[in-house]
Amino acid sequence: MFSEQLYENTSAQISRCQERILTPVHGKSLSPVERQDEELKLDVTNALWGDAIIRSLDFYEIDIRVRNRVVTLSGHITSSRSQNRVKNALQLLPGIVEVKNFLVSDDQLVLDVASALGSLEHAYDCKFFTGASHGVVSLNGIVRDKNIRLLAERCVSENPHTRGVINNIQSMGIKQNFSDAPFLQPIIRETIYFLDWVSGTVKQVIVNPNNRRVMAMVLQGKFIRQLDGPPSMDDERTFSLERLIVIPMSAVRYLTKTSGFLYITSAERNQYMDFAPAHFVAPPYNWTPPYPYCPEDVLFSLENHENDI
Repeated sequence: MFSEQLYENTSAQISRCQERILTPVHGKSLSPVERQDEELKLDVTNALWGDAIIRSLDFYEIDIRVRNRVVTLSGHITSSRSQNRVKNALQLLPGIVEVKNFLVSDDQLVLDVASALGSLEHAYDCKFFTGASHGVVSLNGIVRDKNIRLLAERCVSENPHTRGVINNIQSMGIKQNFSDAPFLQPIIRETIYFLDWVSGTVKQVIVNPNNRRVMAMVLQGKFIRQLDGPPSMDDERTFSLERLIVIPMSAVRYLTKTSGFLYITSAERNQYMDFAPAHFVAPPYNWTPPYPYCPEDVLFSLENHENDI
């Protein structure tokens, strides 16, 4: 059903993830070719920023990569009209060898998921209403039971262009509470601050494959570890060491493109757990992570994975 989109999305992901690996380290002197690419990237950025519609609606959702004067665009935009505006903004820029445009428009995504949901609507005599905002699909409607609600969520999540699903479908006779957590996607290597200003960096994210949303993030840093039992004469109550810990997204107070802030302090040990590889599993090789993640960025909870089999 999504074979063509899957190919396009996989190509975009490969290109973007390769470019991330090849990006020069900050502070390293650039070669002449790398310097030309950096200058061209600035030109592309300024060209997109110069379009008032792109600037107000889509600019911050577009990932720009330049290598050997080949421009690669990834991300999610609001409409096919925005696609045309992007094309027009770049067509007169000198120095571009090729533009690889992998941007996904919300209007096309809505058409794709609505078409996929048609079989469920026919089978269960119901109607779903869908919308999208930069790849995040919202689901609405009324169904007979919660199983149909979950089937619809999974159906939309099968589309590799779906960034995440917000499920507002009502089940008959059941009072739904839609005080759902906000849609959050911490960026890999982003700095996350606890209330006491201890910080860690995002190493990986834990994604629920049924709705493609981030459930938790793995932070790396020097965090306080509290000793069990009463301290002896020779030790202290706490000490810090390099650790990987798992923080649920419910603990996130605020998140930007460059940093995040939590509701908890680094010493609140009951709010998080040490990362245990045995509790998680890598996604299948043919599963496309939601934008902006690369395959190595994502883990599944073993519990979710086993329930999904």
